[in-house]
Amino acid sequence: MFGDRLAVHARWLLLGLAVFSLFFLLGGRSLNEPDEGRYAEIAREMLETGDWLVPHFWYAPHLDKPPLAYWAVAASMSVFGQNEWAVRLPLALAGLSGLWAAYLLAVALGGPRAGRWTVLILLSSLLYFVMARMLTPDIFLTQFVAWAIYFFWRGWQSLGGLEQADESVRARAGRRFFLWHLAAWAAMAGGFLTKGPIAVIIPLLALAGLGIYGRKDSVRWKLLVLGGAAGLPVFALIIAPWFALLAQAVPAALDYMVFGQVIGHTLGTTIKNRQGSPLYFVAILAVGFLPWSVLVGWLWRRAHWRGLAPERRAGWVLASVWVLGTVTIFTLIKSKLPAYILPLFPALAVLTAVRWFAEGNGAEPENAAPPAWLWRVVLVGPLLVTIAVPLALRGLFQVTDSPWFWPQLTAAVLLGAVLGWRGRTWEPARCAGWAAALSLLNLLLLATQAPAVETALKSNQTLKPLGLALRREWRAGDRVVCWGRLPQGLPFYAYPAISAINRPYLGGMALNHVPFESTGNPERFHDWMLPDAAALDRLLTGPGRIWVVATAGTFAQVQARLTQTTGLREVTRAGRWELFVNR
Repeated sequence: MFGDRLAVHARWLLLGLAVFSLFFLLGGRSLNEPDEGRYAEIAREMLETGDWLVPHFWYAPHLDKPPLAYWAVAASMSVFGQNEWAVRLPLALAGLSGLWAAYLLAVALGGPRAGRWTVLILLSSLLYFVMARMLTPDIFLTQFVAWAIYFFWRGWQSLGGLEQADESVRARAGRRFFLWHLAAWAAMAGGFLTKGPIAVIIPLLALAGLGIYGRKDSVRWKLLVLGGAAGLPVFALIIAPWFALLAQAVPAALDYMVFGQVIGHTLGTTIKNRQGSPLYFVAILAVGFLPWSVLVGWLWRRAHWRGLAPERRAGWVLASVWVLGTVTIFTLIKSKLPAYILPLFPALAVLTAVRWFAEGNGAEPENAAPPAWLWRVVLVGPLLVTIAVPLALRGLFQVTDSPWFWPQLTAAVLLGAVLGWRGRTWEPARCAGWAAALSLLNLLLLATQAPAVETALKSNQTLKPLGLALRREWRAGDRVVCWGRLPQGLPFYAYPAISAINRPYLGGMALNHVPFESTGNPERFHDWMLPDAAALDRLLTGPGRIWVVATAGTFAQVQARLTQTTGLREVTRAGRWELFVNR
């Protein structure tokens, strides 16, 4: 009885820790370019225009992704207002949802202790924590993939041990199986409406691995096929209405989404600056799964496999195919970004927890256990990051006035030395517990320090200072020009200076990037495009007040060309951007 109460308290404490960690300073950082600014602006335009069917970006259709992530952010802003906290609230909730799905899968595979460790490992891993606070569709996709695979596993489990059961028990098990499969297909539909086919490919690949492992069970094989036949109509019923309505509203939209996005991403024919080596995601995994990444090499050992109980082997196959299949898919795809492999992180956390912290695990064979020094690396790994972050802030971003620089550096070095020495005799669980605590503390410190460099991140800086300055100074009748590069998230902060009825002129920028690349958008922007610098000069020397948001150096170039214009004035600079006005 006492043990049950303790387990309940542990679950609630773990939930409180997860909520605190994911919501800590959630709105304390401005939106970064380009992704956060773009996705937040698309959601804001849904609210401004009232068009929730066709995603719009700078008031033109933007069909790079399905709309579920935009809908979630727009719904949050409609309740909590237009601010960074409301924008990121759905991310934190998706992060919690992914933790919950991973916890349940780990409990099913290794008991409550493995479930608790799964949450700690996943929550304290670098990439998962960051992407649960960074506005992209990846954390939404990750939760849907995790739920789909968990539901598939529960369906598989529901058919176990029925050899001697009577007909009524088998019938109930069959109904449970189909219900779990329908839930899995519904989860995949949510993922498909977030980021397309990858939300289906990863879970079905994991399910195929499970099916191949259990290929001698003809009953399960037959039911897997029937489950797919039952689930596919549910999947289609969820996703088809939006795609059908979109095709009516925007002709050629589906051609662009299929050939321009899905196939283009796969072949790398429509992507700029997203190439990577075959080992790209190995490096991302090594950094993104810190401090646990050093253990990944010891997950798959023959001696460990031989020691697994039969009921755990199938789950181990499921999670392993989930991990290895995801890495393989994105390695083969030409387009590469770090967050692409986020959907495998719940599986890695489950494998790590079940491997070393599951209930009923006995002593590991010597040739399957990692060396003792490796657990000390896990222990002090977060402190190495604690040292690296302030050094990077000072060296790369010239943050020299931070009062926490020397105290943080000194504390990390001293604590690392002490733990490295004392940890020589610690058990793996104690090392891992300290590693999780230190890593979470590290990530929370990172959240407090991020605002100090948000305008120094080059192409990833925030445009908030420019947007607020423009909104403050702009008056009805003024016109806005964006020059040199599209400031993607600027309207989020500058509205109503930039709005559906006050669209800005654009010029001096590449026309093969967003938002011009979507089908028909070059024509939609035609009336707002400035063909050359001479057109910009004519605007600035003509009647009316003109505001220019431009890449750094533009003001000096325009000033040199328009020596006769004495009213030209620079208003503010922020990182690589500047705002100036002609009078």
